[in-house]
Amino acid sequence: MSNPKIIPRKVWWGLEAKSYTEIAQELTTNDDSLRRWIAIYAVYHLNFTNRYPGELYYKFLEDAKNSKYVAIDFTIPKLIIETRDSIGSSDTTIIKCQTLETEEEINDYLQENNIDPELFTPPWTCDYPLD
Repeated sequence: MSNPKIIPRKVWWGLEAKSYTEIAQELTTNDDSLRRWIAIYAVYHLNFTNRYPGELYYKFLEDAKNSKYVAIDFTIPKLIIETRDSIGSSDTTIIKCQTLETEEEINDYLQENNIDPELFTPPWTCDYPLD
């Protein structure tokens, strides 16, 4: 019996140690005009109570603020990526968004959705477009 795949320990520990707020990987898409990513955010690292007036996180993060993690699977048109200096949540199409509480739940969610956990990286190594 083989060991189930999990997020690489170095990447997971970076997320847990607040080296980065999210981990991500680019996924394939059947539409050549789109790029697709999945990210897992450590929502509990975000400060929802003590922030600048009017400062908001992406809606999917605001909606997940009572959870420990959120997985977000989304697409963005390539044209927007190629022609804009910054990308907002209104430029994305969310395919799936799921709140999760434990690493085990994350691994189950990834397995159920046929996503290879071993391909997660820090966001800057996979051209992750959201700040």
